[in-house]
Amino acid sequence: MRAEVSPERMLRSVAALLARSGDYCIADVIDAHGKVRRLEIAHADPSRRERLRVAADDTTHGPNGRVARLLQTGRPESLAHVSRAARARDLADIVLVHGETFCSYMAAAVWVSGAPMAVLTMVATKPARSFGTDELAELAVVSEWTGLGLENALRRELQPRASVAPPSGVERVKHDLDGHAPSMEELRRASRIPRG
Repeated sequence: MRAEVSPERMLRSVAALLARSGDYCIADVIDAHGKVRRLEIAHADPSRRERLRVAADDTTHGPNGRVARLLQTGRPESLAHVSRAARARDLADIVLVHGETFCSYMAAAVWVSGAPMAVLTMVATKPARSFGTDELAELAVVSEWTGLGLENALRRELQPRASVAPPSGVERVKHDLDGHAPSMEELRRASRIPRG
């Protein structure tokens, strides 16, 4: 039996994992009606969850805002140091727990089957924390992998159910890799994040 993976559940999980660094991760998604909505504002502290859910539900997106721009261009972006003016002018949709501000920002679009579906945004609230090109490259890779995971989940939903049980464990790995199990070195090379 296959586990059902909804796009929203996967995006919420990715946001929660990214937020474990103590920073915030925001997931915005294009809904079934083609409108952008805030799906999740995640933080490592579970006591903030309810207040952040309310903030997410109250978020509105303008047609020319930051998220719309990211979905249109598809390019990741970052600001190592966010000024008060930049927060008000370009990043006004990012609302955290009352009174909390952020000092660094980065975001990347999640593409599924050649089209943008969501945006993952990370913000840092600690003045000592600043997102640079390495962190932005890592977020871009996480966004790409998330998109691939969502594509695979959608393909699995569309595939007819097999009448026999699929192979399990080692058999599935051998079947999927045509008998070639990757070495740890191959896995490390395949998962290296390009540094630019």
